[in-house]
Amino acid sequence: MRVFQVTLPHFYQIDSHDQSAVIGQMVSLFAGPVEHCRFLTFIMPASLERLERERRRLAMSIGDDWARRGLMEEVRMIGEWASRGEMRRTRHFLVDFNDALTAGDLAHWRVVGEEGYPQLPIPGDYAEYHDHMAPVLKKNGRLQIDNSRYRYAVLASYQLTRTWDWRHPLAQMITAADGPMIICIDVRKVHPERVTASAEFWQGMILNGQDRNAVMASEEAEAALTVRDEAVHEVRVLFMLLDKNAAVLRERLESLRKTSTQYMKVDRMLGYQAAAARMFGPSAKPPGVPAGHFNTLSRAPAVFAGMWGVGREQTSAGYYVGISVDEVAPHVSYLDWQGNDPFHGIILGRTGKGKTVGAQALAWRMAEQGTQVVLLEPQGHSRRLRQLAGGKNVSYNQLSYGTTRLNILDVVYENHTDQYDHVITLLGLLLDPLGNNPRRFNNAEIAAIRRALQLTYARYDWAGELMVDHTLTPLLETFCHKLYQVAEQMAPAELNSLTQLTMVHQLEGGQLLPGLSGHVAAAAAALAEEIESLYVYGDYAATFNEPTNLDLTLKEQIVLFDFSQVPERRRPLFYYATLAGINHQVRRKPRKRAIIVDEVHYMNQEASLMTFLANMVKTVRTFGAAVIMIDQDLEAFIGVEGAQAESMATGTNVTAGQFIINNVSWIIAYGMKRDAAYRLAKHYKDEILPSHAEFLARMGSDDRHGKGMAVVRFNGKADMVFFQLRPIEAEYLLGS
Repeated sequence: MRVFQVTLPHFYQIDSHDQSAVIGQMVSLFAGPVEHCRFLTFIMPASLERLERERRRLAMSIGDDWARRGLMEEVRMIGEWASRGEMRRTRHFLVDFNDALTAGDLAHWRVVGEEGYPQLPIPGDYAEYHDHMAPVLKKNGRLQIDNSRYRYAVLASYQLTRTWDWRHPLAQMITAADGPMIICIDVRKVHPERVTASAEFWQGMILNGQDRNAVMASEEAEAALTVRDEAVHEVRVLFMLLDKNAAVLRERLESLRKTSTQYMKVDRMLGYQAAAARMFGPSAKPPGVPAGHFNTLSRAPAVFAGMWGVGREQTSAGYYVGISVDEVAPHVSYLDWQGNDPFHGIILGRTGKGKTVGAQALAWRMAEQGTQVVLLEPQGHSRRLRQLAGGKNVSYNQLSYGTTRLNILDVVYENHTDQYDHVITLLGLLLDPLGNNPRRFNNAEIAAIRRALQLTYARYDWAGELMVDHTLTPLLETFCHKLYQVAEQMAPAELNSLTQLTMVHQLEGGQLLPGLSGHVAAAAAALAEEIESLYVYGDYAATFNEPTNLDLTLKEQIVLFDFSQVPERRRPLFYYATLAGINHQVRRKPRKRAIIVDEVHYMNQEASLMTFLANMVKTVRTFGAAVIMIDQDLEAFIGVEGAQAESMATGTNVTAGQFIINNVSWIIAYGMKRDAAYRLAKHYKDEILPSHAEFLARMGSDDRHGKGMAVVRFNGKADMVFFQLRPIEAEYLLGS
């Protein structure tokens, strides 16, 4: 006899085609090497003691009282969930009596390893009652009931009815178990001669007219004779229920017997409890148990084994997300950031479905475990996160024309070429005051800008000054002087006057003079005049012709950037400039940090900005950072499906957006429009299933699909969860 502890994939989380493939593999297994075997599934209320212990240990390891308070609230919540007993943990064993199986035969299962026969939770002496077994102690030569141990009772099937699948009925019985239970499935291969004899027997019974089930039994036997790629088995399903209270045990037995009637006929085994219990032991052919029916094909036990995708061990590490609302395998959901693994993520959801509150709660949970959180958001909700943090270890930056100073010449790249490209991108956004369309520079203008930047930065130590201290960075006024210098240097000899140069440029109606130098000279002069009039001497000068005053040193545990006071047309500029400074600091001083960008569509209004964001996703992992992006649906990244060309024409960088989506480790999706939900499911086929998409589409329609409900896709599978807040989080964040 060999025993394997095994686990099948979670059937409810894989595509129907993959489910069929796995079932097909198991059918061939039962039709082939398996002769006689037994499946044992132990169902126990999921113990959350380890989870509670680990989270308590984590809380006590944190020095900050405020952060520790939040984790201790989570510990108390775990204790409440454990007391309800709503979660199940299952362990599954395959017993091969003929020693015919190897681990290689079980390739479609995850085999934990061979071990001794599993110890059932019924050690010690038991006395047989007519409907259950009671634990006893020998005391002074007499037997006495031991109320400290479980009583148990056994139900056995003697006929299976209707249609079974991987979920019905066994998975339902597991998830509905209101106490410890063991399911035993005894499978024995039947010789073809017995099937032939059975068909003849039932034909005779039909002629006699003495059994109303004879026609059905005869048809099953004859069908078994015609199938050549499957074997015929005798299958019996037994249930062992355990409880310390005899009355409760009987109540559970009766409830199980009634709920199972649509799928199987169940024998209450009155007076045969001891004999039935031996079916759960190592004996290959225990006596005294009524025979099951023998006309079940290999597909039936293969489907029975599908229930082995039910239940899970509860993880204890990571950032708490919420409670699974799935009916098959409820659990506490965590996102675990392991070492230097990528942890980029996307949070999606319509307004009012819980996206903002959930994102801020996740940010706080990351911060309390030592991860630095940098949040960029345009609605002003980050003030609530500052309040949640108690105002300690928080840097709050509210950007506006009145208070913010932004020097677009700040050096954020080690490479000169990359820095020039960066400034050109910012200039394109800056020279679009109305926010209708970013400026597109021609070649002569680009040449003039790059030459002027060379002259602007020429007298400074690039690595020792410009990259270290942004207060030393030259201002736009200096840059304009350098543009005029470029115009003078590159002007043709006959045009040695800037006045003449400008006059000719105007007379030409904007047409550049012939010759490369003439083009560049005219472009430099025109750009200098335009930038000066708007940003050096105009009303924008107070904001853009001053040293940057944003806190880009990222010293605090939580760094917040509030763009609510920035006009919407200017947000792409401020988002990009801020992110570029953050990206610079991430490389200079690596640490574990999460950069959260709310309303990503501001970055996707200009193709170069989305390219920059995609480059951050690609590179910052090596510096210990993760990028978390938030928007309503995937349209913010890749445009509308079927209209990519139109999306690209409007500035959407579909390629960069697709790269980002393909390289995120996790997604949290709240309520979405139906087409957006199914677009998400289509993009993550076999992970986010149609049932998940329907869940997202119905969000907010009733109590089961209300605010805070979400689908979490992580580690190759998706879960439906309720993003449950801790009390302190609810106090400060609700209403964001």
